[in-house]
Amino acid sequence: MAAGKNTHLNHAEDLILLEGTDGAKRAVKLMKDMMPFLSGKPGPQLAVTTKYDGAPAVVCGIDPSDGKFFVGTKSVFAKNDPKACKTLSDIQTWYNGALAEKLTSAFKLLRSCVTKGVLQGDLMFTNDKKTKSIDGTRYITFRPNTITYAVEPNTKIGKDINGAKIGIVFHTKYTGASLPEMKASFIINKGDFNSGGDVWAQKAEFQDIGRIASMGDSEKSSYMKAIRRAEGSISQTKGILDKIQSGKKTLQVDTEFLKFFNNYVKAGRNIPSVEKAYVDFLYHMGAEYDKVIQKNKTLKSQAKKAGAFVAMLDFVESNKREFKMLIATYMNLQYCKNILVDKMKKVQSLRLFVDMGNGDYKATNDEGYVAISNDQATKLIDRLEFSKLNFTVPKNWDK
Repeated sequence: MAAGKNTHLNHAEDLILLEGTDGAKRAVKLMKDMMPFLSGKPGPQLAVTTKYDGAPAVVCGIDPSDGKFFVGTKSVFAKNDPKACKTLSDIQTWYNGALAEKLTSAFKLLRSCVTKGVLQGDLMFTNDKKTKSIDGTRYITFRPNTITYAVEPNTKIGKDINGAKIGIVFHTKYTGASLPEMKASFIINKGDFNSGGDVWAQKAEFQDIGRIASMGDSEKSSYMKAIRRAEGSISQTKGILDKIQSGKKTLQVDTEFLKFFNNYVKAGRNIPSVEKAYVDFLYHMGAEYDKVIQKNKTLKSQAKKAGAFVAMLDFVESNKREFKMLIATYMNLQYCKNILVDKMKKVQSLRLFVDMGNGDYKATNDEGYVAISNDQATKLIDRLEFSKLNFTVPKNWDK
């Protein structure tokens, strides 16, 4: 399953705003395909990986242009001034502080791990593992980003992690004649890397060996009803999803809806209702236009922006029913997605916690999952649980 560089993934429900009707159909198809996947009967075009909350993102492997090993961040693929570190001095030249230290460890230790090809993964730990007691249990812990990962030291995985000097979870493989030309594949085989000794390396593939995440008959029935509701609301948008496509231009309806829905996540709140969200969106648009109008210095430019706001408002009000169905579709897809995530997060090989401060740890779940279908990858994340933490907890890394 090949694609471009793995630099950004979209949430399933956001596809209706990013890709219009095609995105809505893709989201629904993904929801349908996920049910047999969780039942242990996935189709040939579907794969799922777990999103680990590691940081920084590390790209490493062999540069096909000269056969040399390199490490770097996503800037390896930058169009201008790419940074593939092939010596320790490269790292010191381009990076500093803790990030330079992490990349130095990666450079020294991952050359025995990735001896062919190019892989991208999330760094989980280097020399920053700790021993902590959480709820009366002794753990080896590491916190690469927002989540604190914990493992009991006497288990096999605990012993492997305890003996390793670096930990990384690979999720993307790149192939091509040169770094700028490489394409991403989200399917990684065990033969693509080596693990053991100083390196604890894993692939991010979601595996439910015990069928813990499988749906029962009644759950399948409820889930399919939820999908049908999403299909029904999509049909009632009557083309509005395509009409609003602007290519992510500022102050346009599609772009502002993305910001608007994201504001609920930042506030830690569910979308209240279709009716309330519709009214709130109009207020949101008014506030966003007002910010821009206030920045304009001349009456002419202010009048132009004010006119654009009135035209936008008229367009939305003239298609009120369709826009309410857009909101309903977003909520319905989010509901379906959360059913999937609630099932999948029961499968864990590591304990996960959030450091609440003062030695208090709250149990949490994986960052989420990535579903890859027909060469396209989509995020499946409980945004209220994890994304809110991602917005509010200080980050140590630029992932």
